[in-house]
Amino acid sequence: MIHKIKALHDNGKGLSIRAISQELGLSRNTVRKYLRMEENAITEQIEDPSRTKRLDDHRDYLVHLLKQFPKLSAVKIARKLQAKVGDLP
Repeated sequence: MIHKIKALHDNGKGLSIRAISQELGLSRNTVRKYLRMEENAITEQIEDPSRTKRLDDHRDYLVHLLKQFPKLSAVKIARKLQAKVGDLP
């Protein structure tokens, strides 16, 4: 993704930040953040194994729900997860 952003921007000679965000479906702040960072710093940040997410423990269940019901809203997914697990941190 970072390579696409940097290629589309091309050191200010290509697309604007707004155009890149619309093209890739990202927020403008995300595009700005990646343009300011060096590529190796971004790769290190993404590949850091110590990074965990709150829902990593429930990933299999969430994937199963989305495969079974692809148009399920985030609110309904959250309700189903809370019914199964209880309160989430």
